[in-house]
Amino acid sequence: MARVAVSQTQFTSGELDPRLAARHDYDGYYKGAETLENVVCLGQGGVKRRGGMKYIDTLTDTAVRFVTFEFNVTQTYLLVFANVKMYVYKDGVKQTGLNGTGNDYITTPWNATEIKEMSFTQSADTLIMCHNSHAPRSIVRGGSHTTWTLATIAFSYYPTYDFDQNYDSNTFAIGSGWNAIGSSVTVTCNASGKITSDHVGGMFEGNGGVVRIESQTSTTLTGKVLQEFINANTLDGVDVSLEEPVWSATHGYPNAVTFHESRLWFGNSTTRPQTLWGSVIGEFFSFDRGVGGDDEALDITLDTDQVNAIYHIISGRHLQVFTSGGEFYIPESPIKPSEVRISRQTRFGALKAVKPISVDGATMFIQRNGKQVREFIFTYTEASYVSSEVNLLAPHITSSPVAMASQTGDVENEGNYLFIVNGDGSMGVFITNRAEKVMAWTKYTTTGDILDVAVVEDIVYLYVKRTINSSIVYFVEALDNTYYTDASKQVTQSSSATVSGLSHLNGQSCRVRADSSVMSNATPSSGSITLSRAATNIEVGLNFDVTIKTMPSAVALQSGPISVKKRRISRVSAQLHESSGLKVNGKAVPNKNLGVNVLGQAPESFTGIKTLPVLGYSKTAQVTVTQTDPLPLTLLGLTVELQVTG
Repeated sequence: MARVAVSQTQFTSGELDPRLAARHDYDGYYKGAETLENVVCLGQGGVKRRGGMKYIDTLTDTAVRFVTFEFNVTQTYLLVFANVKMYVYKDGVKQTGLNGTGNDYITTPWNATEIKEMSFTQSADTLIMCHNSHAPRSIVRGGSHTTWTLATIAFSYYPTYDFDQNYDSNTFAIGSGWNAIGSSVTVTCNASGKITSDHVGGMFEGNGGVVRIESQTSTTLTGKVLQEFINANTLDGVDVSLEEPVWSATHGYPNAVTFHESRLWFGNSTTRPQTLWGSVIGEFFSFDRGVGGDDEALDITLDTDQVNAIYHIISGRHLQVFTSGGEFYIPESPIKPSEVRISRQTRFGALKAVKPISVDGATMFIQRNGKQVREFIFTYTEASYVSSEVNLLAPHITSSPVAMASQTGDVENEGNYLFIVNGDGSMGVFITNRAEKVMAWTKYTTTGDILDVAVVEDIVYLYVKRTINSSIVYFVEALDNTYYTDASKQVTQSSSATVSGLSHLNGQSCRVRADSSVMSNATPSSGSITLSRAATNIEVGLNFDVTIKTMPSAVALQSGPISVKKRRISRVSAQLHESSGLKVNGKAVPNKNLGVNVLGQAPESFTGIKTLPVLGYSKTAQVTVTQTDPLPLTLLGLTVELQVTG
């Protein structure tokens, strides 16, 4: 009988695809795990119990869209868009009496379906929102947390386009003023029905002249001469261009937006889905093309071999464009109307419903099939972008994504985290630290369904659908590493056995922590519970379990690989950091020693190595670490001692 020890010193490969069970030769095999549920991978290599979900508020809306708003570096907000309304949260508190109305919401034009489809971007204190069915809006915070202005953007100049309304057989007479720039001139069509109010704000061009249309009456347009006509001869329709504003109730509105290089960029209007428009530099609401000067507005259409509707525009190293059929970028910087081209890099296509975001030097996006997560990143060796699949080793973690957010590494979070909400209510969590070669996936689950996610000043907010006392409710919650349960509240009070403020959990059996000890379950009634003893620091919430399961042990001996041999785990040594209340293969890890004054005290967290004997033979020899109580857990590594037969 051979004896062998297998050590796992890190989990930097995260949860691995079950189809990798035979890949013992893969370098990340012993850096990953078969299951990593409700833990987060640390930049140092270990895994830690995820933070609990702190209860923030209850809403009645079945569908919402979280949007982050930054007024300045110290004042940030969570805007929650619901069916034709918007809520405002500051530091986890819903603002009331918005704009002096007494309401806790602002009325908006977007319905429950449209909020999932709209695009947004922010510059300084202005948030721009757009959707194909509505004129673009701006949202600006006023002088206080409760003062907000939602307004339709008043563009000084719209981008224009000749939609070819079949006027080739008509003629157009030019009035006086045709030869003086800045003068008013009339353009009259010989037939009714060809000129409409839709042309106001558009352009008329022909015979060398250019007119910006300012008004319309019957068959006559009146406008300002931008460029003189050669003469005042009547023009044939086939020789003129009669452009209308691209965005209107007739032609639809843009549905992609960003700021880049001092321009406001829009893309994908209803009738021009493959076109980008960039504003005048420094004048975000002017799309005046003028004479094509370097600082004037521009429009670019993707002329490709297939339809590539523009879904997202991202400002990064370059202006990046994600479409239904591929990924593009504009290599020029600065971008000028006279020198602009758009280059296709890859052909995967992006998912429209989830906006790409920048993480660790790359732009993360969901492929249009809703399965692959890719990073769009510039490579100097090829001087181009590539779209690498970041969930290749764990594709099962993501399933029909509906939302995505990122959290930048800081003192507490050693890596950059990506949160992807799945259609099944779970959430995939990806940590990336390119410098330390950390790329790991884990999965968060809860008693209910996670519906949306956003990060506001390093706080991860979630919208969660739960069943409480047999009734469906919708909670705004926030991940917090000082919490150990979900939908939870922490109460600090004078020593008492009565805990109140729990009305959102009425009738639901809850886990209870009191002064760091796990108490018996309790069910709030009228917002209160009664403990078996008095306590000062209490947490009440819904339980979640932690599961860490290693990959099958497979070490090569002189007699051959042990993957086909029956093996027995004789001992498991777990390297822990400030942990308690865990089990290894179902066997509790002791965290108390007998002594004086130890009974009735909260268990102390343990740091060091715990070794347990484990019985039983198997052909996988896997170790499963579980935790079912709301207690701290950080697992740094495992050593498994095996006895191999055969």
